Amino acid sequence: MRLFLLGIMLAISTVVLSAQTRPLIGKVVDENDEGLIGATVKVEGTTQATATDVEGQYTVAVKTGSKVTLTISYIGYKTVAVEVGPDQNNIVTKMEVNSNVMDEVVIIGYGTAKKQSLTSSVETISGDELIRIPAMNVDQTLAGQVAGLGVMSTTGDPSSAKEATMSIRGNTGNPLLVIDGVPRLGTNTSDGEMRLSDLNPDDIQSISILKDAAAAAVYGARAANGVILVQTKRGQDSGRARVNFRGQFNLQEATYLPKFLDSYKFAELYNRAVENSGSDIYTPYDLSLLDSDPNVYGNSNMLDYLNKWGNSQRYSLSVSGGSKSVRYFISGGYTRTKGLYSNVSRDRYNYSAKLDADLIKGLTLSVDLTGSVSENKNSSYTTIDAAYNFSPLQVLTFTDGRLASIDGSNPLINVYGNGGYNKVNSDFHTVNAVLRYSIPKVDGLQIYLKGTVDLNHQNTTQYSKPVALYLYDQETGTTSVDPNTVYPKAKIKMEDRHQTINNKLVEAGISYDHTFGGKHSVTGLAVVNYQDYRNKYLTGRNDDLPGEFPEVIGNTSSGFLSGNEYYSERASLVGRATYGFDSRYFAEFSFRVDGSTRFAPENRWGFFPTVSASWVVSNEPFFKNISPAVMSFAKVRGSYGILGDDGNASDYDYLRKYIFAMNGGYPIGGIFGPGIITEAGSYPNPDLEWGKSKDFNIGLDLGFWNNRFSITGEYFERRRSNMVMDAPAYLFPPSVGTGGSVPKVNIGEVLYRGWDISLKHLNTIGDFRYNVTVNVSRATDEVLDYGDESAYLPNLRRKGKSYSSKAMYEAAGLFQSYEEIAEWPVDQDGFGNTTLAPGDIKYIDQDGDGLLTRNDRIYVKNSSLPDLNFGVGIGAEWKGIYMNAQFQGVAGYNQLISELYTLENRSLQRFQDYHYTNSWTPENPHAEYPRVKFSSSSDNNRLESTFWVKKCNFLRLKALTLGYRFPSKMLSKAHISALDIALQGGNLFTVSSLHNMDPESLRGYPLQRTYGLTVNFGF
Repeated sequence: MRLFLLGIMLAISTVVLSAQTRPLIGKVVDENDEGLIGATVKVEGTTQATATDVEGQYTVAVKTGSKVTLTISYIGYKTVAVEVGPDQNNIVTKMEVNSNVMDEVVIIGYGTAKKQSLTSSVETISGDELIRIPAMNVDQTLAGQVAGLGVMSTTGDPSSAKEATMSIRGNTGNPLLVIDGVPRLGTNTSDGEMRLSDLNPDDIQSISILKDAAAAAVYGARAANGVILVQTKRGQDSGRARVNFRGQFNLQEATYLPKFLDSYKFAELYNRAVENSGSDIYTPYDLSLLDSDPNVYGNSNMLDYLNKWGNSQRYSLSVSGGSKSVRYFISGGYTRTKGLYSNVSRDRYNYSAKLDADLIKGLTLSVDLTGSVSENKNSSYTTIDAAYNFSPLQVLTFTDGRLASIDGSNPLINVYGNGGYNKVNSDFHTVNAVLRYSIPKVDGLQIYLKGTVDLNHQNTTQYSKPVALYLYDQETGTTSVDPNTVYPKAKIKMEDRHQTINNKLVEAGISYDHTFGGKHSVTGLAVVNYQDYRNKYLTGRNDDLPGEFPEVIGNTSSGFLSGNEYYSERASLVGRATYGFDSRYFAEFSFRVDGSTRFAPENRWGFFPTVSASWVVSNEPFFKNISPAVMSFAKVRGSYGILGDDGNASDYDYLRKYIFAMNGGYPIGGIFGPGIITEAGSYPNPDLEWGKSKDFNIGLDLGFWNNRFSITGEYFERRRSNMVMDAPAYLFPPSVGTGGSVPKVNIGEVLYRGWDISLKHLNTIGDFRYNVTVNVSRATDEVLDYGDESAYLPNLRRKGKSYSSKAMYEAAGLFQSYEEIAEWPVDQDGFGNTTLAPGDIKYIDQDGDGLLTRNDRIYVKNSSLPDLNFGVGIGAEWKGIYMNAQFQGVAGYNQLISELYTLENRSLQRFQDYHYTNSWTPENPHAEYPRVKFSSSSDNNRLESTFWVKKCNFLRLKALTLGYRFPSKMLSKAHISALDIALQGGNLFTVSSLHNMDPESLRGYPLQRTYGLTVNFGF
């Protein structure tokens, strides 16, 4: 009976409530009167809210007979407030594109902030901007996009799992990666942790780059090199499920391939080298034979056996939606990249499942399950390496199609992939749960508890097996198997490494955000966390597997087993407090207390504070006299802070290390038994402590023409001191007896300084919208102190040089005659220069003793990071037709590209066309390269010197997209919310001062030029 009465009461109350409300119907459109799907419509002063459908329409319940205010918002458009009268209905609201970039909300450490009130240096890029780049991995999409972030792709090999080199403001170390609030300790694939390249680009909401100490301080010691914050997508209160599918297919070719000589020109160049060494040459008769029997005289080019085209494809499917109380986001993705060789590939699967549920008023539970499973596969010896190391005179295949035996090997084994493989299987799984509670009756006060568990595994397998190669009998004209290339003379080998990584994070925090009296805004944050990282591996190897049991390590006398396990722990206290007055003056103080097990207990804890402030000049009363059409925004900001750094410290550097050895224990009966012994090369330093980074940043943000045009300029200095590094040689000379191994010490001071400039312009003219972004950043470094270098000659002291400098000889050009050699005051070869000849490199004698020794070297900057990075982005759209282009460029980028194996190797395998045409001869005295000759490893021309330092500056069209977005009016009839198709290209052209190789990948696996088609479909 009680249940019956309760049901009656509920029914009555429902009728009463229904009588008190009415449905308000409306539509939200863009500037072209196209319906906007997913716009949020809220009724002010109530909990009523909804989202627009595929046609931009909505229905929301409002109080009958009352005037209400609707707040309508949509990403990229200005939020509007619409007053609706008691009897109004069928409201049409036209949204206006938001050109005020200062209203942007950016993701920062442990929270969000409006760009207008920001006191620190943060740059944000949206996920929509990333997917315009036709790269398969997120790290590659960031190139040229953000001022202060340098991105260099050193390989195009999809199987290498090597990420692009990323640097924030010239830092040589890797920035800290934080994914959905969880710091990632790993920086490369061997760390076994998820990285940018393991993420699905379609799952990313935004990426923020924290550049100065004020922005990064909340991440403490690991943030000294800057921070990359990744925020992934979550479900929204859309009222119904939204499904989105994106498919992308690319064809790929190399941006540059070496132009190797054919056998005839190779022989001619060989003769030129022989003339300089007195050996036998190819006679005219020998040269005439090169076109005779292809089974005897080769004319091989390894590049002819490559796939001319690789391909890549990526597919993503997501479902999101929810109600006011429950929101969800589910996605899955598959990416496959096929390289230029038949056995080079990468397959990656991504998944994500996120749920946000309002359990009771003010209490929200968020649970995330995310992960990535991938397989990278290649051969043990890449085809590009093989191409550089085999002479065109060597026969690769006989006319009967069989592979030729070249001293028991053949590089085509790697091309065809039938001699084994290298394979890395990785799976990363993360469970993240957050419980948030908004304290009732205290506006803006919230507490939360978070727990994260990573379960990561990595299995690396190297397997090689014999492949039958053949020998050619010139007398009989037949081929036969080379017995040295088949089992049992050729061995079956395998190595298997299993690695397990567990990472746990527990975090609790309290935050406060409130504005008093309309002018005084106060925020506060306090967080405590604990992180536990454990990594263990087991490796088995067998170099003589039985032939009948392939791909199983087995148990034979050649078997080997090793393993290790280590862990590290961190505990931290984070605090941040901000104050803003009247939207004009803002100040912030933040700190982090970090504890790391990498240091001894007495040095374990570090305190890292920062202060920052900003002044929004444009909100001052006197600024109102300036028309917004002229200058609409102006802000000055500055910050100073101290960050810690333990990145170069390894676990247990402060402890003596021991290992278990089978024959290293105490002798019993004259035989050493198993035991624990001191690890060779283990030299502890119990005084090791945190490195320090003192950062200063000042910035100016300006907006013009109603913020359609904005400029941000910043100057920064970073002083890194007490750095953790290997002890310099003068502290531990060979006489100490360390065997080349030295302990870690705190030493040195390096000053980094530079500037960032960003320019943005966006505008709408009728149906035409366009935007232009330009970013330029420069960063240099100088060693201020490197300890006591008084024992060194001035030219060999690090002080005043770049930290990334390398000691090398200073070249003074090429000798042009024997007379010049005779008069040269430096004995370069130790024999009075009697072994030198015109066309050899000449060097400067730095110490003036008349001899060329190691004391004559100088420090020259040789960094994988350029001094200057810049990017240009251009976008335009007209009636659904859109175009986006992204350029990347670098300058001040010099690399030591030694031709050691090109000009000096006895078989001259690596010669290319530019060596044939541009090496020194009497007829070509101004050549770029020295004379061609045979030599030993200590030859004059093989010395590392400034002669081989090349400018690698470049400008590259990183991406170009041409597409069409179908109008919503057309799609709504089929209940489709979005459909666009685009043609995309990547690395389409490059202008570089380096002409003979790609300026990023140099001689490695080439970068890829891509041509692709992308389809995006939603309903």
